[in-house]
Amino acid sequence: MREILNKNKKMRRKILIGVSWPYANGEIHIGHLAGQYVSCDVFARYHRLRGNDVLMVSGSDDHGAPIQFKAEEKGITPKELVTQSRKHLVKTYQDLSFLYENFTSTSTEIHKETVQSIFLVLKKHGYLIKKKSKQYWDPKVKRFLPDRYVRGTCPYCKNPNARGDECPECGKFLAPEELLEPRSTLSDATPILKETEHYYLDLPQFSKQLMKWLSTKNDWRKWVLEFSKGWIKNGLEPRPITRDMSWGIPVPEKGWENKVIYVWFDAVIGYLSASIEWSEKFANKTKLSWEDFWKDEKAEHYYFIAGGNVPFHTIIWPSQLIGYNTKYSSKKEFEEFHLRGERKQKELNLPTKVVANKMLLLHGKKMSKGDNIGISATELLKTYSADHIRYFTLRYAPENHDTEFTWKDFIDANNNELVGIIGNFINRTLTFTKNNFESKVPKGSLDLEVGEQIHRTFVNIENHLEKTEFNKAIKELLKLGKFANKYFNDQTPWISIKEDSEKAGNTIYNAIQLVEAFRVLLKPFLPQTARTISQMLNKDNEYDPNEELQTNGYISKKQDLWQFTPIPPEHLINKPQILFNKVEYTKAQQQADIQNKKTKTKSPSLKASNKSHTIEFDLFQKIDLRVGLVKDATIPKWSQKLIKMRVSFGSEEKTIFGGLREWYKPAELIGQKFLFVYNLKPKKVGEGTSEGMILAAGEPPLLISIDDKIPEGTRLS
Repeated sequence: MREILNKNKKMRRKILIGVSWPYANGEIHIGHLAGQYVSCDVFARYHRLRGNDVLMVSGSDDHGAPIQFKAEEKGITPKELVTQSRKHLVKTYQDLSFLYENFTSTSTEIHKETVQSIFLVLKKHGYLIKKKSKQYWDPKVKRFLPDRYVRGTCPYCKNPNARGDECPECGKFLAPEELLEPRSTLSDATPILKETEHYYLDLPQFSKQLMKWLSTKNDWRKWVLEFSKGWIKNGLEPRPITRDMSWGIPVPEKGWENKVIYVWFDAVIGYLSASIEWSEKFANKTKLSWEDFWKDEKAEHYYFIAGGNVPFHTIIWPSQLIGYNTKYSSKKEFEEFHLRGERKQKELNLPTKVVANKMLLLHGKKMSKGDNIGISATELLKTYSADHIRYFTLRYAPENHDTEFTWKDFIDANNNELVGIIGNFINRTLTFTKNNFESKVPKGSLDLEVGEQIHRTFVNIENHLEKTEFNKAIKELLKLGKFANKYFNDQTPWISIKEDSEKAGNTIYNAIQLVEAFRVLLKPFLPQTARTISQMLNKDNEYDPNEELQTNGYISKKQDLWQFTPIPPEHLINKPQILFNKVEYTKAQQQADIQNKKTKTKSPSLKASNKSHTIEFDLFQKIDLRVGLVKDATIPKWSQKLIKMRVSFGSEEKTIFGGLREWYKPAELIGQKFLFVYNLKPKKVGEGTSEGMILAAGEPPLLISIDDKIPEGTRLS
């Protein structure tokens, strides 16, 4: 038997992976890593191992007010700043083993051409409209202020440090003029409103098409889908796409020389321009062009982003694509607005899946480069291994809920799981082989339970990765590690080697097969660790598409390597090495965690009470408790304590108010399932009516979340 797992050969898939573009104005932090930058690399490495055609693109976001203003602070040009920042960013990515087909920047000529082409097509078809408006002007520094450089009090939740584009506390998207008591972050002056003119993307024109498209996306994370639909149901509004600045993509229109295209409109187009740039570099070597990924109806598009960028990828970028696709209905327009290397008069693909995570919080707050909240990747890499960092950010990735960072979780992920489970088993196995079998794989046959466990792990991890469920995939690795340690302990080879060497040999043969399974399974997740295991197993000359991409910049062979093949007896292994070293949970880290518990905004601790009141069983039976899915959540303007929720119970939706504002953000609730009192008599609450009640326990209140597998509307029994 040569292979335990060799999946039935499928047609090679074309996988485009777009990763949100980090600003070229500072370091990335662990919140960025947990948000999108590690999971996208795992996804890409996995699909390359499967033999699929992968094009993962991103780059430094070089434009926007933060770049210009930081350059002015440093006394250098924006171009000099982005050159410095990008160099540091690339070094950090390399240290973390991030691997892209093309990691570029928004400063390239190709990007400028592509952005201006999309702008002109949208303008030609009436999707861009000119509007005069009042914009904040800083009288001290004498310039218009971009949205996020205006701070003030949120009119919805009263957060005193809301930005002009959104409130980080309640998640509400804002216009700067909505802020109460506005102030300029450039001078602390009170800004004044001054008239200016800009182009706006007329989003309402796309509402019906967007909703129809979103209605097909049932495999998305619930909160992402419901959040996006909620945007449309609440009414889309035209959004400005130009700014009064000098640094950025020039507006391609006479008389607009002092304005540039706004960074949010510009950056998402980078997914397309980066693909075109890659095609120019590698089309001859890979026999693939950018059109193979963008115009093949079977090609799949995955976007890995942070939670705050959801509307830009589920509303705005699809709108830009829908509008731009109108050019393909006319040969004349196709030729007039021709993109580099474009041959097919065929529409561009919309996103297949937008993979967004919630937030990794620090002291209850969102990590932010601009607000200096976070732990930089550079600082972590000085003390901890890249694979430790990668493992933690996958293990605790906030896929569906905001997650609080603690140093204890970070340290335990390494010491208890990488060292204690996976590393321990591999070291025991290879050391025993070296000491008792002259570093050769002993004779043996694969035990049924071992073969089944390996097969099950490959299948389960494959299924989870295909569904972009990285937390669950990591847990499958841990399950295999626990199984492997139990197998080793139950077989007691240290005893049988003295009494029955053949039995001991069979145990170690099976243990080495488990090590081999780990070697393959870890490749997408912990590439440096997998490389070390390959060296120890004397298999480091084996072809790996990710290694070729890293060395040559492209992949020449396409074959499915996501499979387990047993290592034959007599195969010589190399000297064992320690894969993971224990790290210290320092006193400073312990103090930081204690302080975190004191300051974070909500706590899962529950207060027990000895008081109870009995009720008749008949009365209890009248209470109808059901699972509800929160489809939308907002803060009513007339209350600072309540959150208004639109809750689905399957065949019916209800409006329910909850006094949760002090402990929860509306965005945290959207797409989540909780337990509700369904048959509560409607009650007037402020200016609204609540048609039910959400259940919570303890003080502060901990909501009773429900497993996603249980359908909304399910009655508690």
